[in-house]
Amino acid sequence: MKERLVLVKTRQLSKQYAFQSFFKRKNVEAVKGLDLEIYDGEIFGFVGPNGAGKTTTLNMLVGITEATGGEIEMFGRPFKAGDIEPLRYIGYVPETTSLPDYFTIVGILDFYAQLFGIPKKIKRERIGRLLDMVGLFDERYTLIKNLSMGQRRLVDFMQALINDPRLVLLDEPTVYLDPVIMERFRLILNTLRKQGKAILMSSHILPEVEKLSDRVAIIHRGVLLKVGPKKDFMQHGSIEKEFLKLVKDNHS
Repeated sequence: MKERLVLVKTRQLSKQYAFQSFFKRKNVEAVKGLDLEIYDGEIFGFVGPNGAGKTTTLNMLVGITEATGGEIEMFGRPFKAGDIEPLRYIGYVPETTSLPDYFTIVGILDFYAQLFGIPKKIKRERIGRLLDMVGLFDERYTLIKNLSMGQRRLVDFMQALINDPRLVLLDEPTVYLDPVIMERFRLILNTLRKQGKAILMSSHILPEVEKLSDRVAIIHRGVLLKVGPKKDFMQHGSIEKEFLKLVKDNHS
């Protein structure tokens, strides 16, 4: 059996924010001592309530937010905010879509491809393949402002794949997706997994995590409550039941 590669490893990863009120300064830990490993060829479900620390964690993994403690290894090397080279191999879909309205779909994909220095021939072929994959080839010259929210989400997804990344980070990716687009999204993720890519999917929509994930981690108030194969989360019948039990047991 082929040995799995660890593409992402965190050790005691922490993020603390300081808030200044009228009377005093207060420190809040958004993420507390997080230990994770993400392997190639897997979909890793990262779940927790709103405010659990999921987005903060993803932002630290791409250098948007600087960690205040712990370590990150990316592709076998130490990583910290400001390191540019590993980002060439990462695709990231943020929680909220913020695409510029006056680009066409093709235009925005071409823009991102140029940022990565992708040669013209490869760029053209890749954009065409991505448009086919998400079902937006006929809409390729449509302005972003004229797309539905679900279609905009698919464009977010395409821009994250334009560099053919080894690691794909998805923050609440199923927001705005209707059932038809959701089914296409599942097929796409399974295809990416078969290609050997690692996919970290942060979500609070637990049925989708249950359908897609190979391994799961539950985070609550910045603390990792449980991590392991999906089957370990099905002892009470579903990930949702296990999730509710763990969160209630750790609610204080």
